[in-house]
Amino acid sequence: MKKFAALLMVLALAAAANATNPVSLGYSDQTVVQGVQGDACAHGTLYMNHDGSFENGYAWQYAGSVAPYYGAFGEGYDLGTGTVWCNALWLSTMSGYYVGQTADVYVWDGGVGGAPGNVLGVVTGVNTGQPGLWPAITQHDVDVNVGVSGPFTVGYWGNWPGALCGWFCAADLDGFGGYPWTNIAPGIGYPTGWNDPSIVWGPTQSMGLGCYFDTGVPANDQTWGSIKALFE
Repeated sequence: MKKFAALLMVLALAAAANATNPVSLGYSDQTVVQGVQGDACAHGTLYMNHDGSFENGYAWQYAGSVAPYYGAFGEGYDLGTGTVWCNALWLSTMSGYYVGQTADVYVWDGGVGGAPGNVLGVVTGVNTGQPGLWPAITQHDVDVNVGVSGPFTVGYWGNWPGALCGWFCAADLDGFGGYPWTNIAPGIGYPTGWNDPSIVWGPTQSMGLGCYFDTGVPANDQTWGSIKALFE
């Protein structure tokens, strides 16, 4: 029994050592995009840079996922001054990946004409619910309630540092295009920081990340000053 247990440990360590940090679901032109899972956003108009269909999905795992948000995905928008009421996440997974992992859901400054910058708002520990099983893709709305006055980026960080990913962010490969981003951890063979996901996974038009936005004033605006302690 001890020998068997030792063998299992060796195999587990070997698997971890050979684990791939960036992963994808693989190309498919037969995806099915399903409606909102859970509570739909109650405010604003939905904006998205994808064409309503997706051909792949991306994720970071193991050394590619490092707190506070290396391994995050984002999509940039410039809608003027107003309120981002919710982020919309289009997600998918495969059997054995999702086991209840959570996400930190963000709004960053910038992301159009330059990389995302400061955190404008974050909701931590979000349970998105079960993503669709590839090639099914599901939409998940998350309340963020953040005021903006220029370009901004919406997205999330999957909370699985050093472990197998829970799900994949849907990717549009042939749409009209947007401002896709991923935040790459140092020391894993790619340029560190915010980069176009195309440098890792190949040509990508936009990520499955949208927002519900209008020109209203947020009821409980989250500023960088109120949340910066999370990152110190």
